[in-house]
Amino acid sequence: MPNLGQPGENSLSGRRILITGAASGIGRATALLFAREGARLALLDTNEVLLSEVASATGGLALPCSVTDEAGIAAALDKANAFLGGVDGLVHAAGIGFSALLMETTTEDWRRVLDINLTGPFLVCRATVAYLQKQPAATIVNVSSGIGVRASKRRAAYGASKAGVISLSRVMAQEFGPKIRVNVVNPGLIDTPMVRRTRPTDEILVKETEYYAMKRAGRAEEVASTILFLTSDRSSFVTGSVVMVDGGQ
Repeated sequence: MPNLGQPGENSLSGRRILITGAASGIGRATALLFAREGARLALLDTNEVLLSEVASATGGLALPCSVTDEAGIAAALDKANAFLGGVDGLVHAAGIGFSALLMETTTEDWRRVLDINLTGPFLVCRATVAYLQKQPAATIVNVSSGIGVRASKRRAAYGASKAGVISLSRVMAQEFGPKIRVNVVNPGLIDTPMVRRTRPTDEILVKETEYYAMKRAGRAEEVASTILFLTSDRSSFVTGSVVMVDGGQ
């Protein structure tokens, strides 16, 4: 029988999960929540200092690596598998932001955004599936964006990359079901360090969310709670879904 425990009741007890982008923002919040819910973690990011802090706080294994480094990903997964004794869940939260008008977006900009935000998930998911398929009921949750389903000026490259993550995830849900469930979380404006780099004040955040039903930016912990649901057995009949976590944007 699936573990249908409520959050706070070790709903991920026994799960062994790889989280990318774990050093900050949504990835960090997810790692902290998953550790409280009983999961054992392998944590991947390029920021070694912050990653080490999260690993220490969660008892997880720090794996400094870029999601664009195919050989590095393979080596990291070998280490994760040895440390955890198997891998039966993946949360791919790594990514970068980018904003520029289409005619101001260089070819190098375009390739960098697509490389990290779309090729990265492809490489990580493809490599992880080999481990997930060995488990009876595995999960993948990819973090995309609301920009992946609606047009927004200055977001051609970013929007294309995030729309690609949605399509990639839906194809994987078809190809790897029923053994592996694959879902997508689409955050709206979330108050994370990456967002604060371009929106440094509360006033900017409030102004940008005036048209949100919730009238505020979200918190990384609120996205992490949705990722927890999609990773736990409480969502055992959910796959190929795209869940908006955007405060009614």
